[in-house]
Amino acid sequence: MSPSWIHRAATVADLPAIAALDADSFGNPWSLEVYRQELVRPFARLWVAEADGRLEGSSCIWILGDEAHLLRIATDAQRRRRGLGRAMLGRILAHASATGCRRILLEVAAGNAPAVHLYEAAGFVQIGRRERYYAAPPDDALVMERTFVPGEGHASGFAGWS
Repeated sequence: MSPSWIHRAATVADLPAIAALDADSFGNPWSLEVYRQELVRPFARLWVAEADGRLEGSSCIWILGDEAHLLRIATDAQRRRRGLGRAMLGRILAHASATGCRRILLEVAAGNAPAVHLYEAAGFVQIGRRERYYAAPPDDALVMERTFVPGEGHASGFAGWS
């Protein structure tokens, strides 16, 4: 049985857990101060996913006019391979589409095959490559884009979400 996740806006109280998840997920973690800034930026959306009161995922996007940028998406390493990343990405795409975005962009480490596959399965295509973009571990960044068709609905009601 799949877990039941709650997807909600992050709060100041969530920031230490988000930062810990970030440090466990990325070679270039953001500081608590960066996350504090994301909470107050008018164009930023910082969300968490939790189950049974435990933070299991987080994401951060920017909505800039008719374009969205996915900056971060992370899931707890002990809870991966259960569909949470796919479900969070679906919520992000639904929000971007509903707010009038024509496209969403992201960068992903070229060597992160699970993430690349997740994005491709969601309709993202590679539009560029940034050599030696990541320092820890060293890797290129794939620049990926997913466009939205005007009036396109996007499923936001994934099983297991409330």
